[in-house]
Amino acid sequence: MKIRTFLILVLAFFALCLVVGRVSIGPHWPERVDVSYAVSLTLLAVGGLIAAVSLFALLQRGLSGQSLDQSLPLILALLGGLLLYQINWGVALALGMIGTAAVIMNCLGRSKRPPNG
Repeated sequence: MKIRTFLILVLAFFALCLVVGRVSIGPHWPERVDVSYAVSLTLLAVGGLIAAVSLFALLQRGLSGQSLDQSLPLILALLGGLLLYQINWGVALALGMIGTAAVIMNCLGRSKRPPNG
């Protein structure tokens, strides 16, 4: 999915949540609460969508027998979607640890050169 398409979908979710929350433009307190509700509902919907799509893609890759190295971006997307869905320190810690390990493995992997011949 391209980033432009993803941003359009996020804006569409936000607009839908604004309509569901019946937000009118104005500096009044109830509308601010409605906007806060719409933002949280948008994060909930986008996080659930990202987590569900990455989970099904991980399942498909697992059934086809691909390695963990090829599935690492989907694991990061799954954890990121779960973190958007519900903020939890365990998910954030796992996301940080796996992301850090991926960066370290990528840096160490580049320093090794394949043998000639």
